[in-house]
Amino acid sequence: MPQLPTPNPVHSGPGPDRRLRDLQRRFRALSVRRDRATKLRWAIAALSAIAVVLVVYPAIFLLISSPWPATTTLRHIASAPNCEFARLVGLAPAKRGEPGYWEHHDRDRDGIACEPWPHRR
Repeated sequence: MPQLPTPNPVHSGPGPDRRLRDLQRRFRALSVRRDRATKLRWAIAALSAIAVVLVVYPAIFLLISSPWPATTTLRHIASAPNCEFARLVGLAPAKRGEPGYWEHHDRDRDGIACEPWPHRR
């Protein structure tokens, strides 16, 4: 009786059943990793969407409820960090109740924020 060739002459080694089981095991491991990555991407996208909603909704509410026009309100918010920013957006010096007035910018508590100080000699 003639000897039959091996089923896969390129890969000698374990039989086809074992190679098939190894291939299936590797495929399952790869599928699990891909599924985990997909779930992670969805979770990141959902958290990003929630963060955007939590930031955008109050910003829109602030713009709508402001007594000033939207551009003035945005300039007022931009002037919050310090007097340099208030001067940059053109809202300094500002009196109490005006856009650009922030209590932490009013050093002497006289109702005028970011007022120019005389230079000391």
